[in-house]
Amino acid sequence: MTRHASRGTLRAEVLGIVLVAVVVPLALLGLWLARGTADAGERLLRDRLNTALTLAVRDVGERWVTTRGALLGLADGTTPVLPPSLVNVVRDVVIRDPSGVERSRIVRDAPMDGGRFTVRLPLRSRDGARVGTMEATVVASTVLAPTASPGGASVGAVDRATGTSLLPVAFDAGLARGDDFTWNGERWLVARRVLDDPPVEMFAAAPLADYVVPFRAAARRGVIVLVIVAVLCVVAAAALTRRTTRALEELAATADAVASGDLGRTVRVPDGTEVGRLARAFNTMSESLRRTLDALARRESLAAVGEFAAGLAHEVRNPLTAIRIDLQRADEKLDAESSLRVPIRRALGQVERLDATVTGALRLARSGQVGDATVDLLVPLDAAMHAAEPELARSGATLEVAFPPQAGLFVRGDAAALEQLFLNLLLNAAQSLDDGGTIRVAVEDGDGTVRVAIRDAGRGMSPEVRARLFEPFYTTRADGTGLGLPLARRIARAHGGEIDVESAPGAGTTVVVRLPRAGSGVAGED
Repeated sequence: MTRHASRGTLRAEVLGIVLVAVVVPLALLGLWLARGTADAGERLLRDRLNTALTLAVRDVGERWVTTRGALLGLADGTTPVLPPSLVNVVRDVVIRDPSGVERSRIVRDAPMDGGRFTVRLPLRSRDGARVGTMEATVVASTVLAPTASPGGASVGAVDRATGTSLLPVAFDAGLARGDDFTWNGERWLVARRVLDDPPVEMFAAAPLADYVVPFRAAARRGVIVLVIVAVLCVVAAAALTRRTTRALEELAATADAVASGDLGRTVRVPDGTEVGRLARAFNTMSESLRRTLDALARRESLAAVGEFAAGLAHEVRNPLTAIRIDLQRADEKLDAESSLRVPIRRALGQVERLDATVTGALRLARSGQVGDATVDLLVPLDAAMHAAEPELARSGATLEVAFPPQAGLFVRGDAAALEQLFLNLLLNAAQSLDDGGTIRVAVEDGDGTVRVAIRDAGRGMSPEVRARLFEPFYTTRADGTGLGLPLARRIARAHGGEIDVESAPGAGTTVVVRLPRAGSGVAGED
């Protein structure tokens, strides 16, 4: 429950980071694109209107220069007559002297189509002196109408004096007084230009929708692409997050198992990822913890064995002392020719051997060290084989011995402790035989070491049992103590040696004891 919640929280956090770092910026970009389309379309349309208006004003200026020159030419004649170029352009012309008195007039009765505006032109002599004014009514379409409307703009003009519309447009010219207006449900943009000569105001207007729609379509496509990219980012993030959280979930489950005591659990290590580095470090830490705990357990077990051996030695030595005293008294009271002297003295020898063994075991349990005498290894080995004869006979075992031809395989240590070591190994070999068999003891002199191999043809051991052989109090027999092999290993290590075991179910067991030769140095157990 907790692991799933943690995984969900981690995945939610990662997806939240993706949303904040990727999706939100993409969404903001989409909004910016959508909002920017209107601004881009508006800027484009205003540029187009300004361009159209500039062209229209240029055309008007060119035509007005021609018209104005023709009008000023009328003032030079005594009887003004409209030239052909002004017949359809001007309707009424009045020339006045400087005092305002009418000097001449040209009136045309022909109807005027469209708007018109009145201009007042100053009349001057050749030397620049003012000689009067001219008022003329001009047909607006002949002067103000543009030759073309670039960009589909509607170009219009308004009389500055009266505000009257001078050119026909589809909408009310009064709407074009601002920068934009709404007509027929559409927003129109306006560009204006004020002219002093002629005294009119020109404007160009066009609907905004025609320019915004293409940008909006492009923005819509861009937003769709951004949405697809955002969805793909979320899907990819979810997939990658699932992979990462799966590895972290496995790591968390393994950590829980290790915390519960299952130190054998390991984490699968993904290659080339930070999670892989974390898993590798966790496995290393778990293995180090397992080794440390195993070492502590062994130390605690060995300490328990030492305490047990010390207590056992104390309990055994007291009755041994009493038995030795009684045997010695019995030996003193017997006649010199009594047949009981031999078994009594043999019993006294066994008591002395047992007392020496208990003394060595007690010393080993207390300090982890043994005696430092020079010992012929074959002597305690031979004593151990004689001591094991009753158990060998009980199990129906046949003992085969292979000693090296040379005599005197000397080691440094304690003869009683070594006898106890070999005795424990021989007893274990005998107890592994179900229906009798052969136990072979082979001694080899190596390079600075003596190798004693004890091989039986018994039932053998599984790898699981073999892995726990040297754990104190671990035994597969109901009547076993589980102390024989741990004590044997402790004795071997106290002599600077080691014990190796090779075994397989149904193939028997071989126990090899390696001890340094005398002069090679003896190291106590760590």
